[in-house]
Amino acid sequence: MSIESKYIADVEKLVPRPEVTLEVLRMAHDQDCNISDLASKIEQDPNLTSNMLRMANSSYFGHMREIGSIKDIIVRLGYEMVKILAITGASSGLLSSPQKAYNLDPQALWKHSHACAILATIIARHANLEESYPVYTAGLLHDIGKVVLNKPLQIETANKKVERSFPTIVDLECFMLKTDHAKVGMALLQKWGLPDTITIPVGYHHTTEGKEAEDLSVKIVYLANFLVESIGIRSTSPENYLFKVEEFLDQNQKLPEVPHFKSNMESIIEEFSNQFHADNGL
Repeated sequence: MSIESKYIADVEKLVPRPEVTLEVLRMAHDQDCNISDLASKIEQDPNLTSNMLRMANSSYFGHMREIGSIKDIIVRLGYEMVKILAITGASSGLLSSPQKAYNLDPQALWKHSHACAILATIIARHANLEESYPVYTAGLLHDIGKVVLNKPLQIETANKKVERSFPTIVDLECFMLKTDHAKVGMALLQKWGLPDTITIPVGYHHTTEGKEAEDLSVKIVYLANFLVESIGIRSTSPENYLFKVEEFLDQNQKLPEVPHFKSNMESIIEEFSNQFHADNGL
């Protein structure tokens, strides 16, 4: 058994498998999917239904007429948006709890994850990536391993009482637990049956080395995570999201090469800021 398998062995007690959402994703990929059947499946989960309707009616979409049903979402926004809203609606609950080992207050992990998903999608579009849904999902779930490792990391940190600092949270995890949240997150999503297009960017979102790191989706999720941390998305004041693009690029010369990213960074950040603020009512 791998180290990651040990940590996710009984994970359903901590991170419940989103059964309805995973079935919705499968159905939405099916070209023969029936709108009524898909709507009925979503409506089996009242929380998912209400979350999807709330997001579909957010100011970002700017509808002239309110969306009042799941069937309305499917008809007016399409299957790709249904997948995005479904995984977002399910993840908001999974990622909203405080993670004390990581000094994350309630909602902090969710805000960071949602921001990464939005930014990854925008970067992917500029890079002409054919399908953005997997990148969005990987961005949204890239830190789900922190939910799994929160308690073990708390216990090990208290027991070992190591009086030294670590350059990154990944270094601390590897020292204490012999693995890290990226690898554990990838193992969990593989257990849930999500495809490699999602699980691999999750597992490698902290590295720029190795064969996997050459994949465009991995580079995009890495960039999105790095940028969101640099912008300081956990703050609640919109003005604190702004930063100087040229200064950022000068200070970070070794970023992964993503087509059309650096030349369009200013507009990418502006679009991201507008969408994130609209989605979160800021």
